[in-house]
Formats: sequence, structure tokens, C-alpha cells
Amino acid sequence: MAKVLLVDDDVQLADSIEEMLTLHGFIVDKAASAYDAESLLLVSPYDLIILDWMMPEKKGIDFLQELRAQGQNAPILMLTGRDTVDDKTTGLDLGADDYLVKPFNSKELLSRARALMRRPPKCESPQIEIGEFLLDTRSRQLLRNGQQITLTKQEYALLEFLMRNKDEVFSAEALASRAWSSFSEASPDTVRVHITRLRKKLETGPEHSPIRTLHRQGYTFVSIAEE
Repeated sequence: MAKVLLVDDDVQLADSIEEMLTLHGFIVDKAASAYDAESLLLVSPYDLIILDWMMPEKKGIDFLQELRAQGQNAPILMLTGRDTVDDKTTGLDLGADDYLVKPFNSKELLSRARALMRRPPKCESPQIEIGEFLLDTRSRQLLRNGQQITLTKQEYALLEFLMRNKDEVFSAEALASRAWSSFSEASPDTVRVHITRLRKKLETGPEHSPIRTLHRQGYTFVSIAEE
């Protein structure tokens, strides 16, 4: 499940975009200023940044330059009321990946967001197959040997992250940062509860699940078939 940082001081517009993206399976964090966004970027990585050009205190275009200078490589979609060719080329030349002029259709924003995240090197297969498990990120369905396993929205987000990073070990704190919204107040205990529930759903035998706990290290997804 992709994680998006939405930076816009227009509360009504931001709420509308958040609702639309969440409905289509994204995890969304909102920031009303570049300074708020900086704080969020310190604690969580993002798959996409949606950035408004005109904001108080620090303009989005200036923040864009800072992000690229700092090595931030997440795709950035600029939102703006500026529609001249010079404005567009300025934004793109300074590091934006795409440009959407206000007012815009929500379906177009969704389409552009998806297109940006399909670009190399962040292009990811819509299906993740590990051993007997197949996760379809388009339908957000999990199959084990062709049989569907029902997941909650948060269980799905957690599982997708673990499967995309198979064999890597993540602490509960790291998973809370990556698979939950930064405003969800997810604690390590919350992560552990979800891991326990998810592990039971994925069990192929008594206490035999592809989600493993490494003592004092964290959690990892392994392929049972490869053991």
C-alpha cells in the first residue's frame, strides 16, 4: 500500500484529496506547510509527495528545490493555479515529476499519482508471489493456493510492506512508521497485535506462519516453501 505525503494549506481541498486517495487504497499524511512536511519526512519515507506551489511561510516551489538538494527521490506532483508554459517548465526543471493545474478532476489526480509510482526505479509488480501466497495489489486480495484470505485494511497494508521486503527484518517501531499513517498514533503494541492476528490468518499449520519474529530484532516475511 503506497504512502503519500500531501502538502497543502487549503484544508478543504486537502481533506477532499485525502478522502479520494484513501478510498483507493493509499495511506495519506497531510501537512499544512513545508515546515510540517519536514517534520513528517524525518520520521517516515513516502512513495509520493503531492505539493502545492503557493503556501504560507515557504512556497512549495522553494520546498521542492530543498527536497531535491537533500537527495529526496520520491516522485513529486505539483499542484498550482499557475498555468503558463514558463511556470510549468520552472516546476519541472526544479525537480517536479508532474504538474496539475487547479481546478482539477479528482480522477486525473488519481491517475497521475498512480502513473508516477509506476515509473522506474519505483516500478513494482502488481502481484507479489512468495511460496504459496499471492498478493494482488490491484484488487488488494490475498490468495493462498488459490483460496482467498480476508484481510482488514490495516492488515493488508502491513502484509504488503512485509512481502515487498521479503526476508528483511523490521522492528515494531519501523513498521508503525511505514505501514500506518503518521497521525494514527500506532504504537509498537498496536503493531504486535496486528502481527499476531495476521500471523494466525497466514498459518499453514499449527504455529507455522511465514511471518516470523526474531528475538530483539523484529519481524520478517519468509517463504515457507523455501525452507
